Amino acid sequence: MKTRILFFCISCLLWASCENSGQNYVIEGTLPSLKYDGEWIYLVPMENAPGRVDSVKITNASFSFSGQGEEMRVLRLRHLLRIYIQELLVVTEPGTIHVKADSVGSVTGTPQNDALQKWKEGREKKQEAYHFIRTGLRNATGKDSLHLIQIRDSLRMQEQETNFLFLKEQGNNTLGAFMRKMVRGSLTEEQQKLLDESLQKEIH
Repeated sequence: MKTRILFFCISCLLWASCENSGQNYVIEGTLPSLKYDGEWIYLVPMENAPGRVDSVKITNASFSFSGQGEEMRVLRLRHLLRIYIQELLVVTEPGTIHVKADSVGSVTGTPQNDALQKWKEGREKKQEAYHFIRTGLRNATGKDSLHLIQIRDSLRMQEQETNFLFLKEQGNNTLGAFMRKMVRGSLTEEQQKLLDESLQKEIH
């Protein structure tokens, strides 16, 4: 009888362990050079958790975090190194998250992080285009100036549509809730209204 009870308890523990492992996140990261070995990299909550910071030491140009709890966090090195290694937003959702920490980094491997990476890459391309237009407008005159302004306005409309579709697709998940605070203001009034209606339908 005791043997049966012991077997049952062990089975329950193993089952609980398997259930919990399904909720774990693992972050596997690399850096571009061994020169960062010995430095610490930090996984910092973006909201509502002052002081709760995870950290690991970089070894062989790589690092790893693991844990539970889905939230928005940011990966960063110490302040003086952030001009070389970009700070990276990451959603600590269940699964294995792959991080490439570099001057322009990436975070992929899980649905929300893949979506964020795609949005980020699109935004970086638009920022390059805006920079090109601003530079051109300094010296452009007449029709050239009007043409650049038209391109800029068209780019802004594209950005609004991209942000609208991104926020609508993410809905009320962790990424969507966070990014609404960042980019909702960039939308037109009509887009904001449609987004709010979509989110309400999701709740109900």
